[in-house]
Amino acid sequence: MEFIEASHREWCEMWEELGQHFLNQGDPICLFRGQCWEYMGSNGDHHHFRHLQHPATGEKEFIYIERSKTRLAWAV
Repeated sequence: MEFIEASHREWCEMWEELGQHFLNQGDPICLFRGQCWEYMGSNGDHHHFRHLQHPATGEKEFIYIERSKTRLAWAV
């Protein structure tokens, strides 16, 4: 697992893609009761995010965004 720095070329792309997930309705932060999306790290295939209490579900949520040289895609 590696940690992508904010200056990395993928940083803005992965957060933008996170906001586009159907749970987030365009909001990559989803602040709710003091909780928001947290970047947990990346591996060769995915960027890992978690939210401890997502406003859409009230539950802990995890999203994995695929890393790709041509585009980012959702991983289930």
